[in-house]
Amino acid sequence: GAFRRIEARTREDVDRLLDAFLEMKEVRFRRMGIANVFGEPEVRAFFRALFSEALTETKPSFVLHGLEVAGKLRAVTGSSLSGKRLICEFGAIAEDDLAFTSPGDFLFFDNIQEACETGFGVYDFSVGDEPYKRLWCDVETQHFEVMAPLTLKGRALALAMRQGARTKAFIKNSPLIWKLTKMLRRKAAGQAAPATEDDS
Repeated sequence: GAFRRIEARTREDVDRLLDAFLEMKEVRFRRMGIANVFGEPEVRAFFRALFSEALTETKPSFVLHGLEVAGKLRAVTGSSLSGKRLICEFGAIAEDDLAFTSPGDFLFFDNIQEACETGFGVYDFSVGDEPYKRLWCDVETQHFEVMAPLTLKGRALALAMRQGARTKAFIKNSPLIWKLTKMLRRKAAGQAAPATEDDS
């Protein structure tokens, strides 16, 4: 069927794209066996207000894009605009008969192309390392977390948080252990099938 790229320009567009995104993420997280970070009503209301209010700005600081194929949304991205940097804050694809065609990559291509045409210097995939990001990017930004505990209780908490971060980094930086972790996570959710795209 025909396809088109949509940019949310009205509150109805925001509702349609966000509703599709939230449904896509709910299905994906359930299949992966992880908590839905977008599930709480307060979180959903926050994003709805964020993207709706951006429509009133002369140069919107937040924007939603969607890829529609044969009349159905197949991919959605939410981005922030900061100076010469367009940052893809989140994205999702529909887990349907066209998922194997990588609708997310198709939408990324169109988003990146538009970013180039409108003068952005950087298209940023935001925090997190996934294989699909490395297909597009030639620049990597290292992030560091700084904690300055002021009390004994704060030092204990900082030590626990540092150890948790080291463990998570060790798991994610070991391809075999990360693959096993994702497999166990899916099995715990009753889903043995491998993911079609990123498993962040």
